Formats: sequence, C-alpha cells, structure tokens
Amino acid sequence: MARINKQRAAGSRTNARGVSGATTKSSSQRPATTKRGSGSIEDTMFFPRLRRHSKWMFLVLALFFGLGFVLFGVGASGTGLGDLFRNHQGGGSSNSINSALKATAKNPKNAKAWQDLATAYEIKGDIDLAINAQSQYTLLAPNDLDGLNQLAGLYRAQAQKQATIAQDAQLKIAYSGTVSPAGTGLLVKGSPVFTDPLAGPLTSEASATYQQALQTEQQALQSQLATYQKVAQKSPKDPNAQLAIANAARDLGSTQEQIAAYRRFLVLAPDDANAPLVRTQLKLLTKPAKTTPKAKPTKAKSG
Repeated sequence: MARINKQRAAGSRTNARGVSGATTKSSSQRPATTKRGSGSIEDTMFFPRLRRHSKWMFLVLALFFGLGFVLFGVGASGTGLGDLFRNHQGGGSSNSINSALKATAKNPKNAKAWQDLATAYEIKGDIDLAINAQSQYTLLAPNDLDGLNQLAGLYRAQAQKQATIAQDAQLKIAYSGTVSPAGTGLLVKGSPVFTDPLAGPLTSEASATYQQALQTEQQALQSQLATYQKVAQKSPKDPNAQLAIANAARDLGSTQEQIAAYRRFLVLAPDDANAPLVRTQLKLLTKPAKTTPKAKPTKAKSG
C-alpha cells in the first residue's frame, strides 16, 4: 500500500510539472503573439505611419524655414544675410565713386574717369551728381553719341524724380489738416473756430517744394530735348534721333517741335516699322480743332 501511495504521489508530481510546464509555455507564447499582432495593426494605421516615416521630412522643413529667417531677416528687427549682401554692394559703389574721384582729381581731362564717375553715381541713385559727371564727359568727348544719349537719359530720370516729388507735395497740400481732427467744428462767418497751428507752415513748405520740383522738372526736360538735338546734329541721317527728339518734345509739351521731328523722321525712313504709327500721331497732332457753331439769335415773336 505504501508503495502504491508513493507511485501515486510521484505521478501526481509529474502531472503537476507537466501541467505547470504547459501553462508556462502557453503563457509565454501569448504575449509574443499579442505583441506581433499590435505591431501589424499599427503598421496599417495612417497617422502612426505618418509620424514614424515623416519625422525626417519635418526636420528638413524646420531647418529650411529657420535658415530662411536668418538669410532674409524675417520676423526680427536685426539684419539678415541679404541685408549684408546689399550693404556689400553699396560699399562697392562707394569704392567705385572714390576711385573715379581720385582719377578725375589726378587728371581732370581724363574722359573715361568722368564716365566711370557718372556710372557709379547712377548706380548709387544720385542722379544730379551723375548728370554733372556725364556733362563733363560729353565736353571732353563731344563726338561720342552714346555719351550724349546717356546724358539725355539721365535728364529724363531727373525729370521723373522731380515729378514724383511734386506729386507728393501736391498730396500734402490737398490733405493737410486745416481744421480740428473732430471735423469742421464750429464756424464763425464761414471760418472754423478750431484750427491746426501747424497746418499753415506745413502747407507753405509743401507749396514751396511743389513749385521748386516743377521748375526743376521743366529744366530737366528742356535739357533732355537739347541733348537729343545735339545727337541729331551730329548724325543728321539717323531717324532714331528724330524719334528721340519727338518723344522729348512730347514730354516737354512742345507740340510744334514734336510735329517737326515726326516729319523729319518720315523723310529719313518712310518705310520704317514705326512709320505707320508716326503718321497716325501726325494726323492727331495736326488735326484742326472743332469749333462749336455760334448759336443763332432767336427773334422774339410779336404778340
């Protein structure tokens, strides 16, 4: 009996170990199966895949925009690399001006130095000084037609600049505050009671600027026309010189000079591609103005 009990006990322990081993094996397999299943589900979902596979793209975009802000100085009051490049170019223009000034001082009859100085001033945007230097060049090289044409172009640029100044001054005059900000306010005999004490001086200054700009503009346009006339004198068979005169005369408002230049152009180049347009312009400029007929007096009917 004791032997039988021992065998039963041993069998029980063996079965227990078998059951326990099976349980352990199955439990160790389940988490692995669950883990593989959840990973495959995530791979099929859109947003987890986007986060996992697109993070490098987001990093590249962030670096791109960050470098853009640094290069162009966007969103900051500091100076970007683009500003540094522009400042470097401006410094180059100043160096060119200094070099040309030294060359003209060393040899005032050096025509090329004056031409270089005019070009440097023009690049900087100082039209007035560019005109002075280019005028000196044309005195030293009077037969250089390109130099005269460049001088005429500078006069035109000066006229356009002065026209802009005159327009701005005219706007200041038109919209200057002559009454209180609240409106016309109280009026006494048609005049406002409350006025802006600064409006008078500001309006007078704008009016003076307007008159000076108009005068300088007219002088520049006259100089432009005179310069193109010099070009035409030195190349009397060039039809383009006549077109330049006609355009300059139009800017100045000299209709008779414009008509004469158009006619000289048609004599020199009657078959030119611009000839039809020139003929059309001549018809418009020489067309007699319509006069309104005088109204006949009506006779009073006798009663």
